[in-house]
Amino acid sequence: MAAVCTLPLAPAQADAFTESGTIDMPDLRQYPAGPRRKAAFFNLLIPIIQTANQRIADDRQWLMSARTHHLSSINDQIRLVSLCESYKVACDGRGAPPWDRLLERVNTVPMPLVLIQAVEESGWGTSRLARDGNNLFGLRCFGAECGMAQRGTSRRFQRFESIQASVDAYLNNLNTHRAYHSMRVRRATLVQAGHSVRAEALIPTLHRYSTRGSTYLSALRSLLGDNAALIKRIRDDQTA
Repeated sequence: MAAVCTLPLAPAQADAFTESGTIDMPDLRQYPAGPRRKAAFFNLLIPIIQTANQRIADDRQWLMSARTHHLSSINDQIRLVSLCESYKVACDGRGAPPWDRLLERVNTVPMPLVLIQAVEESGWGTSRLARDGNNLFGLRCFGAECGMAQRGTSRRFQRFESIQASVDAYLNNLNTHRAYHSMRVRRATLVQAGHSVRAEALIPTLHRYSTRGSTYLSALRSLLGDNAALIKRIRDDQTA
């Protein structure tokens, strides 16, 4: 029912939230599996995703303006080099900037896609990686002592200081890793054609996110279909 979309977090959890996004993942197992847990999860994540996407959108807007009006100051050069480093694009601030490659990478990811991948990878925020490491997206690390160990295997996963840091790392992963090049190309094609970039259009390009392949993509499609209306209601309520 529509009423569940306004369900708040418990007071102690709400107090932990700050505008900077410094918040640990609350234990959503306190809510029964189903609508209450879903609403709590989406209410928590939607503003965090919006913050991350807005930063990316601001950087993209700056890049497009700089491309049109040319880099006019040392600060512009510094910002360009910083973006190149963040998005793993080679540039030294002296030669012609790789505008096309940067703009292919510096772009937002549809909020519903971020949400359903977080759901699938973290079990609605209840996995040990989510609860103990704020890792909502199954992001790996590869040092012998890095992050958190997965019980029963030698695999290790990143630990984040906040949910915001986890979301930021996930978006950067999609925007830079070679495994998701087809996602970035598909997104750029839609943008160039003047079309909206929707989760449905990008899901088929994420076949390398999981070893489950097509089964994983089917799970994402199912989650999107089952939760799209709730996501929209909560987003609308938060921006009303």
